[in-house]
Amino acid sequence: MRTTAAFLIKRPFLLLLLFLLAAYLPVFLPFFHIKNDLITQNLPTRFVTSESLYSGYFPWWNPYINFGIPQYGDMNDGYWNPFQWLIACTSGYGIWAITLEEMMYILLGGWGIYLLCRDNLGTKPPAIIAAISYMTCGFILGHLQHFCWITGTAFFPYMLLYFFRIHRAPTVKNFIIGGWCVFLFIASTHPGLVIGAFYFFLLLILAVFGLRKDIAPGYASASYWRSNLVFLLVSLLFSLVVIISDMDILPHISRGSIIPLGQSLLHPTTFPSYLSLLFPLAVQKADAFFQTDIAMRNTYTGIFLFICFMVFCIYARRKMLLATGLILIFFILLSSGGIFKTFAYHFLPFTGHVRLNGEFNYFVVLTLVLAGAAGFHYCIKNLSSGEKAKALITPFKGLFLAALVISAAFIFFTRHSLLHAPSPPSGDLKQHIKWLIDEASIWDMIFFQSLIQLVTLSLIRRYWGRQYSLVIVIAIHQMILSWCILPFTGLGMAGKASRQALISYFPKGIHAPEQKALISTAYLDSSYAKDLMLLGSYSKKIGYLKKEAYPIELSTTEQLFQDSALFHFILRQSYLFLSTDTILHTATAFDSLLIHVREFGPGLIQTTVDNPGYRYLTFLQNDYPWWTVSVNGSAVPHFTGFKTFITVPLQPGKQNIQFTFNPRPIKKALWIQLFIAFVTMLLLCSRRIRHLRLSQPSLPSLSATS
Repeated sequence: MRTTAAFLIKRPFLLLLLFLLAAYLPVFLPFFHIKNDLITQNLPTRFVTSESLYSGYFPWWNPYINFGIPQYGDMNDGYWNPFQWLIACTSGYGIWAITLEEMMYILLGGWGIYLLCRDNLGTKPPAIIAAISYMTCGFILGHLQHFCWITGTAFFPYMLLYFFRIHRAPTVKNFIIGGWCVFLFIASTHPGLVIGAFYFFLLLILAVFGLRKDIAPGYASASYWRSNLVFLLVSLLFSLVVIISDMDILPHISRGSIIPLGQSLLHPTTFPSYLSLLFPLAVQKADAFFQTDIAMRNTYTGIFLFICFMVFCIYARRKMLLATGLILIFFILLSSGGIFKTFAYHFLPFTGHVRLNGEFNYFVVLTLVLAGAAGFHYCIKNLSSGEKAKALITPFKGLFLAALVISAAFIFFTRHSLLHAPSPPSGDLKQHIKWLIDEASIWDMIFFQSLIQLVTLSLIRRYWGRQYSLVIVIAIHQMILSWCILPFTGLGMAGKASRQALISYFPKGIHAPEQKALISTAYLDSSYAKDLMLLGSYSKKIGYLKKEAYPIELSTTEQLFQDSALFHFILRQSYLFLSTDTILHTATAFDSLLIHVREFGPGLIQTTVDNPGYRYLTFLQNDYPWWTVSVNGSAVPHFTGFKTFITVPLQPGKQNIQFTFNPRPIKKALWIQLFIAFVTMLLLCSRRIRHLRLSQPSLPSLSATS
């Protein structure tokens, strides 16, 4: 084992790649798919993007979600993420594509943690163990279904990496790459993580400044603040298109303003959830005890890193420990809901916009991983620290032995156990997995978890002095726990092929829907609504028979759904219809003999209308500001009809009409963004410019001060 470990540790990226394949093996198997939000919210929007590009249309507009939304303003989608565009332009999106993309993000996140720890600690084993633990930490395993949170965990370590690199070497190269890392994070992740990142960096900047005499003696404070200001300005400039897109849509969406207090307290990571630091399997059960959604409970970083975190708390300098503790406490309280979140709702900007408080727990897990890596670094560099850490194994073994005995007592002397469950159903492996998930109790979980931890701690003690072998032990431990946790929070029991068959049921590409009343339009069978949700997107048909649950919704659309009489009137129309008026129960017509659609795409429709005397033509797309209408080649004014739709007055007779979505400010911002990318590439090609320093270095590596 030592020889194999040595070979892999010399090739850390290969090690992390192999670990990803092993730890997430169930995800790669064709028998399961990642469930819930990934397939009900994230895949549909990406699917529409790739289908639009396949048909030759730039996907500025998504016509299918609740009568259309500007795709670029969908903050739940990661529209400007370059990796998304690469996949959409090549293979296109399906269940396999988005699964492999998410696995890539987990690998990128692990590599970012490795680079961050290697840069700041200087020793390789702590960096590798931190990366392995991060890739299978409780936050990632618990939120595998929340695709736009996983993208954030991929790019945030690189922001942190270049924050430190900039202060150690404030060169043009580091500012440029750091700025693009910020762009990748902001462009791909959920706004809640962006808000959390704002407060994390605010606390970090203040902490580093407060620790300047301890970790960076002699540096000039003016240089420190100058570097931070330049980094901020570069990041904002490089993220211009994302910022402009968000500013464009915020005034028009129902979630553009602060949410009610009750909603802002939803789904926290409650204090009992921190039992998962020792027993991550246990938090998958006993919902009433943890009082939150199952996805929000797991904070596990690995038993070894948790012991090393204890070492960090013992040996870190007082000010370093204080700064780390303040960051931890802030995010523990912020993610827990309750009184502190209520205070934050009223007094801390932006926090009142976040509904799922468990999202902030990412910064708790990240801090624990980094502090644990620092603790292991202390063990390697200091003999007494290593002996102290090794000595801590004994009380932890005692704790898990006690948990083993107590849970065994509950298993044998109560009926809360798999021992007393009905017999497992006959069937394949998936049915047995489902039976275990349904019937296992918290005591079964604690018993099994305690066994795993006891064996792992024994192996850690045995291989303590052999760092390469220790890495393999930790990797196997994290892999086993990943396999055990994935069925609870990450995997759906349907196979990928069956889900892909539903997604690709309708012909590939964007096509004009049939000109029928919405209630007569052929969508995917509604029995799949629970599993796929956005059936309009997968069916590629405008409108759906009920409101589709999606976070981005225009305010005018919300008014339509609140008016049930008007909505049922609209359901009896086609996506293009003529009317004598714009009031309820007016006379309408949508026969294809009167309305002939010549071209249809996302944000574009060309039609020839033979109007026998109707006064208006309505297109069932939300009347967002950048829609334009032309009749016979000349631009004409239009208005919002039936509360939210694009309506244009018509003269009798035959005429050619075109509806076009043309977001001019976003296009300009995109061109500026592309120009910035081109210029920065030229700058990086020049050795003299890329190594040009903007100021004197202000922060040495932590390894030099530990």
